[in-house]
Amino acid sequence: MSSLHKPILHQYQVSPFAAKVRRCLYYKGIPFDTVNYGLSGVGKIKKLNPRGKAPFMVHNGLMIADSTDIIGYLEKTYPEKRLIPADARLSAQASIIEDWADESLYFFDLTMRSWPNNSALLAEDLLLEDKGIMRRVFQPLIPRIIARQAHGQGTGRKDRESVCKEIEEHFRSIDTLVKDTGWLVGDHLSVADIAVASMCTVLDRAEEAQALMAEAPALLDWRERVDILTLPQGTPAAQRALV
Repeated sequence: MSSLHKPILHQYQVSPFAAKVRRCLYYKGIPFDTVNYGLSGVGKIKKLNPRGKAPFMVHNGLMIADSTDIIGYLEKTYPEKRLIPADARLSAQASIIEDWADESLYFFDLTMRSWPNNSALLAEDLLLEDKGIMRRVFQPLIPRIIARQAHGQGTGRKDRESVCKEIEEHFRSIDTLVKDTGWLVGDHLSVADIAVASMCTVLDRAEEAQALMAEAPALLDWRERVDILTLPQGTPAAQRALV
């Protein structure tokens, strides 16, 4: 492997974007270190990353500031076990699906996990690194903060029935795509699978999304295949959004 030092991934641990990067690192067999932040760490992140967000990765004196850019860097630096297809058409398809996961499925996650029946687990996830008074201050605010983000994008303005109907259609689409070859693009694992699986894993922490995914057997089989390839062996189901 063409690496002088281990990559260091700066992350919010529960972030599906961080999970996307971690899964790529695990799949490629790249040892890495992590620096975890809580909600109280926003100021630190802004000092380290001009874009003011996580995840970002530091490696060999470089700072790569976005999950998609990190994966592109990893593909060039560690070309073994490629995740971006060499075929131009398949690469384009993978890029479009990755972007759909990042920019569409993500806001279904924010919307559904901010609902009252799901918000306690959401708060627990987001406050993993926050202690004491900071934890007590943020805990009741989290559902409102996340709901505001989803509302600003638009998904959070819809009623529950509409949100559930739309995410059900998305799950059916994934189910259909993976039935033939077992993967979203081509005939083997790609960044598209990792991006969508990362979003499904956090969506699974919303009761309604979990129930709807249970009705898509090909999707569930595909998720298991992706998890086997991209998570440490023996990871419990409850921890798959966090490792």
